[in-house]
Amino acid sequence: MPQLALTLLVASVALADSVNPSTVVPALYLAGAPRGRGLATYTFGVFVVYLAGGLVLVLGPGPALISALHHAGPRFEHGAELAVGLLALAFAVALWRSRSTTREPGPRRFESPASAFALGAGITAVELPTAFVYFGAVSAILSSGVGAGSAIALVVGYNALFVLPLVAIIVLRTRIREHLGAVMAWTWRRGPVVLAGISALVGVGLVGTGTSGLA
Repeated sequence: MPQLALTLLVASVALADSVNPSTVVPALYLAGAPRGRGLATYTFGVFVVYLAGGLVLVLGPGPALISALHHAGPRFEHGAELAVGLLALAFAVALWRSRSTTREPGPRRFESPASAFALGAGITAVELPTAFVYFGAVSAILSSGVGAGSAIALVVGYNALFVLPLVAIIVLRTRIREHLGAVMAWTWRRGPVVLAGISALVGVGLVGTGTSGLA
């Protein structure tokens, strides 16, 4: 794949991946704190962990893993879809059951730089094993045969675009802060229900695809 085409592919995937409620919603919450305390370090935590995951794949076991997946055959792929679908359904059930007990966290809980960084890093570390869009971009980079320097640059660029919405929140915080109260109130009240519905739809789709493929 030509370098320009690969760069455009990675950039487009990164922008699509950046619209991630798991990282954006906590950033909006932190933006509502006085002077947006912790927002910058939260963003840095997300960036560092996501970047580390990509670099580990590019510089470490990435090529071997991709080769192994290519040789695993379609049954492994459909089995993985079924397993992830069941996990998504279990997550949806857990969210639905917690819909009436969700409470807004204390407004100062993550305002210190260290706790905000830990929040961003923790959220990203939990999500990283299921970051299939990210893995697809890394797979395209590895399959293209570019050198190590170019591969690292593409992964860094991907992560810079991934945190772009968080950087935009930092820049625009003073303009949007007056609307954050209503947005976050709705998020904490309805968020579990919305996420449960989305997770259930994804789970049903994956279970259906995996089951039919295995059959």
